[in-house]
Amino acid sequence: MLKTLIRFGAFAGVLSLATFARSQAMPTATGRGQLQVGAGYTMGKPDYGDEYIGGLAFFGDFDLTQHLGIEADVHLANLHTPYDQAEDTYEVGPRFFWRKNRFTPYGKFMIGRGEFVIQEKEDNIGRSSSGSFMYSFGGGLDINFSHHITVRAFDFEYQKWPNFEAHGLTPAMATVGVAYRFH
Repeated sequence: MLKTLIRFGAFAGVLSLATFARSQAMPTATGRGQLQVGAGYTMGKPDYGDEYIGGLAFFGDFDLTQHLGIEADVHLANLHTPYDQAEDTYEVGPRFFWRKNRFTPYGKFMIGRGEFVIQEKEDNIGRSSSGSFMYSFGGGLDINFSHHITVRAFDFEYQKWPNFEAHGLTPAMATVGVAYRFH
């Protein structure tokens, strides 16, 4: 009977030490297959004029591995357009990120389509709306505000529209927003 109690006590002691040894690896149980969808305000510096353009942005991220995911962005810079010329972009590409506590800095490379939109023909005589292949690279910082809410503190993109008219177009876009994270 004493041998049985000693064996049972030793087994219970070994099991209780597992919590002190931190034998559960949390990073392997989280971070994969995570989806977040959000919206925000975007502001851009176009190649023409001295003033900024602005509008709405929509984005979605899907994390494939611990540091690699896919991002899709839509920038509709057509609400604040001093020259009545808007730039809308539709892009998708890989996103590389690093989680550190609540903070997620990331970098990205995107390809897609850019639409140069003339809003008022009377103010832009001789100009017409057109579209172009485009690519961009950039990065930003997401902050986990709560279990499901992420604040996009900033997102910056340098875009290149190589096929736009004769010389191409190289706008820079910045976005702030908020996203809902699905688990």
